[in-house]
Amino acid sequence: MNTWQQWVLAGTMLGALGACGKKTEVQQEIRPVRTMIAGESHAQTADSYAGEVRARHETRLAFRVPGKVVERYVSAGQQVKKGQALARLDGSDYALDLSAKQAAQSAAQADLSQQEADLARSRELLKQAFISQAQFDRQHSALEAARARAKQAAAQASVSGNQADYALLRADADGIISEISADPGLVVAAGQPVARLAADGEREVAIQLPENALDKVRNAKTLNVTLWSTQQQYPGQLRELAGDADPATRTYAARVRINAPAGQLQLGQTARVTLPSAPAQGLYLPLSAILDTGGKHSVWVVDSKKLTVKQRAVTVAALDSHGATLSGGLNAGEQVVTAGVHLLRDGQSVKLLKP
Repeated sequence: MNTWQQWVLAGTMLGALGACGKKTEVQQEIRPVRTMIAGESHAQTADSYAGEVRARHETRLAFRVPGKVVERYVSAGQQVKKGQALARLDGSDYALDLSAKQAAQSAAQADLSQQEADLARSRELLKQAFISQAQFDRQHSALEAARARAKQAAAQASVSGNQADYALLRADADGIISEISADPGLVVAAGQPVARLAADGEREVAIQLPENALDKVRNAKTLNVTLWSTQQQYPGQLRELAGDADPATRTYAARVRINAPAGQLQLGQTARVTLPSAPAQGLYLPLSAILDTGGKHSVWVVDSKKLTVKQRAVTVAALDSHGATLSGGLNAGEQVVTAGVHLLRDGQSVKLLKP
């Protein structure tokens, strides 16, 4: 290596050593943020419960006698009138039984007529002293027995007639058949429900309430009912509340009466029952401004002079689907970050974006 090359190498090494001796300047990141001025709010939170529009009066219909279904006259969703036939059982056995009971009734009635005639003749014979008083008394007793048998036969014939009529299932009120399972060929027991009738008239919303909502619903003067399909709102009142919880869901069944004109509500519509609560006083911020760390809430407050942020703990009084009402930790008029709260650190410089 010649002298010139040695000087070049030495200069290069000295330059490198000089560069290593200088302190590296690190430029602090300035993060752009969106902010808002905290202001007083009277946000009103509300509890709401989903339910279904039902009839005020619902009846589970069943045949009063057992048998095999042979005909069904209506379908689910069909409007029916009181007394209209819905389904029919095979009534041949009941018809035969009725015929036998009616024949027995006729025989008993004929026997009664004969005993009445015999008693009339015995009375005349007694007057002429052709028979004794004891014989007349026996004839009178025979008449009373015949009268009792005739009465019994009439009652049995009436029962058989009722059973024959019970083979025909009828609607007990004007309304809509909301459910029917009486298909031809089905063998049913007496009292087995085969249809459900939703009577015309008042409509209600059936809901399930958690235990912590019972007192609030009981004490509410009015409830708000909103239909999911149309967003139409109606006032409502609690009509019925179960005395014990459902063993499976641990909720309480409730019925809310709806004050709505007839025809505006359809059975089965989804509805939401809302119970307004007392207004929550405090500062209202969007959820995006709240930092939740292990159940502890905080916000980033902007120093408008230094354009830096500082994390501050706050107390959340109420939450809804859009924001939170604060009851402590923040003052009205302070500027807080509303977006990107998870990316900031204490003392970090920020750039305020225009709204």
